[in-house]
Amino acid sequence: MAFPTRAGSLPVHQFAAVHPFPAIPAIAALFFLLFSTACRQQSDYLGKVEPPPENVFRFINSAEPEYLDPGMITANTDERIASLMFEGLLKKDPKTLEPVAGIATRWDRSGDGLTYTFHLRGDVLWSDGRRVTAHDFVYSWTRVLDPKTASPFSSIVYPIRNGERFNKGEIDDPAQLGVRAPDDHTLVVELESPLPYFLHLASYFTFYPVPRWVVEEYGDKWTRPENVVGNGAFLLTEHRINDRIVLERNPRYYDAEKVRLDRIIAYPVVDVYTAVNLYEAGYVDWVVDNSVPPEFIPYMKDRYRDFSSHPQVASYFYSFNVTRPPLDNRLVRQALSMAIDRRSLTDDLLRGGQIPGPNFVPLGLLDYESPPGLEYNPARAAELLAEAGYPNGEGFPEMEVTFNTLAMHRKVAETIQQMWARNLNISVRLHNEEWAAYLKSRQNLEHDIARAGWIADFPDPAAFLDLMETGNANNDSGWSNEAYDRLMAASRMETDPVRRYELLRQAEAIVMEEIPVMPLYTYGINSLKKPYVRGIHLNAMDLHPLTEVCIDRGWRERTGPEDGACD
Repeated sequence: MAFPTRAGSLPVHQFAAVHPFPAIPAIAALFFLLFSTACRQQSDYLGKVEPPPENVFRFINSAEPEYLDPGMITANTDERIASLMFEGLLKKDPKTLEPVAGIATRWDRSGDGLTYTFHLRGDVLWSDGRRVTAHDFVYSWTRVLDPKTASPFSSIVYPIRNGERFNKGEIDDPAQLGVRAPDDHTLVVELESPLPYFLHLASYFTFYPVPRWVVEEYGDKWTRPENVVGNGAFLLTEHRINDRIVLERNPRYYDAEKVRLDRIIAYPVVDVYTAVNLYEAGYVDWVVDNSVPPEFIPYMKDRYRDFSSHPQVASYFYSFNVTRPPLDNRLVRQALSMAIDRRSLTDDLLRGGQIPGPNFVPLGLLDYESPPGLEYNPARAAELLAEAGYPNGEGFPEMEVTFNTLAMHRKVAETIQQMWARNLNISVRLHNEEWAAYLKSRQNLEHDIARAGWIADFPDPAAFLDLMETGNANNDSGWSNEAYDRLMAASRMETDPVRRYELLRQAEAIVMEEIPVMPLYTYGINSLKKPYVRGIHLNAMDLHPLTEVCIDRGWRERTGPEDGACD
C-alpha cells in the first residue's frame, strides 16, 4: 500500500480561516512556542489533554484522499476513511491485525487449500436499507478485475482463479472467474494456487463490497456524500476537498451497539508543522505517521508519553524509469545506488527510527531473510559510472527527481542530490508535485527518478515483490524481467513455506542486481495520540481500524495501558 504522504493541505493562515478554530500562530513562531512553552510546563504530554466536548474523534490524515472507492484505492490515507465506510468478508483485529469475522461469520477451506467457502451474516444492511449479499462481493471483485475499471490494485485479486486472465483481456466471461454466490449468504472462492495469506486479503480494502446500483447510477461520483451508500460502521456526511472529511455513526451497521463514537473528522493537512501545532493546541486527537517534523522527533522521544516511535514493515525507495537513458543502463543504476550513504540519511537527517538498508523487502517479516544488497561504496560507484561511459560524471545528462509534497521528501531529495554531486559529480534537478499529479506522472512513466514508499498489505515478502512483476499497475519503473516473473509465478504454486521463501529470495536478488528501484530504508512510525484516546494500538504495519476508538473522559484515573480498549 502506498504511503499517506500526500499533498493537499492549506497554508496555515488559510487553514485557520476555513476552520472553526482560533487563529493559529505562524509556522515561524511554532518552534519557539512548542518547545519553550512545553519545557516551562514540564508536562508528560504535548499540549492540551482535555477531551473534546462532543463524542467525536479528530485526526490529521496527512493529505486529501485520492479515492474513497475501495476498488480504486492505493494508499492508507484513503484506506483510513474507506475502512470506516465499508466492511469486507473479514476485518482486522485492532490489536493483532489478524483476520477476524466481518460480514462472514465463519469460513471453510478445502483440503488442497484452493477453495474457500464464506458464510455471511443474514443481518447486514447497506446504509440505504438494502441487504448485503454474497452477490455484492461477486460484483465488486469482478468490477476490480474488469479492465474497464482500470483499478490500480487489480493485481491483488489475481490469486482468484482466472483473475489475471480476465483482467488482461485473455478471457471476457466473468462466469469463468473463481468467485460465485450459490445463494445470498454463501460465497465460494476458488484460487489459482494455495495462498498462505488469502484470509489477510479477504480483509483488505480492495475486497470490500460496493453497491452496484449506486456505482452504476452515479459513475465516478458515487462516493460523494450525497450519493454514497456503505455497509461500514460510519457514514460519509461531509467532504470538503482539502478541508475536512466528516463521518457519522451508521445506525444500520450490524454491530452498531459496539461503536462508541458519534462522529469522526479527518483533516487533510500535509504541512507537518501545522499538524503538530493543531495537536498541541488541542484541536486534533491523533497525528498519523509522517506528520511529525523530523527535527522534533529526538526531543519528543525522551519527553512525551503521547509520542510513539517504532519500526514499520514498509520500504522507502526511489523508482528509476528504466525506459529512459541513461537509466536503461544497469551500471548507471548500480552506481546511483552505491553512491548513497543510507545511514547518514536515517541517523543524521531523519532521526525517526528508520533502519537504513539497500533491500527492497524491509525488515520485520518473520523467517524471511533478504539477499545481500548494494551497500554504500562511493569509490565503486564512480568506477561503475565510468564503465557506463561517464567518467567522473562527464557527459552525464541532468535528470530530475520527482517527489510529492512533504517536508521529509524534499529533505531526502536534497540530501541525495548532494551525495550524487559529491560522489559521482553529476547534477539532478528536484521536482515537487501535488499528490494526484505525482501519481499520474509515475504511473505514466513521465518521470526520470521518483520517490516512492510501500507498506506491507499483508505480512509476507510478496507484498513488496509482487510490485516489480511485468504489468503490475504499481510497477512505476518500466522494468520487466522474465526470470523474475517465472520465480514469482513459481512462488505462488509452491506449498512448502521454506521453498517458497527461497524462491522469493531469488526473485529479490534479481531486483537487487538490476536495481529498477533504489531502496533507502525501512520506515519508522512516529505519531502523536492524546492520552484520552482509546482503541488505537501500535503495530508494525501502521494499520489502525478506527471503529473501536473511544474518548475516555476518565483517563487520568485509569491504570491500564494508554492504548487499551474502551470499557
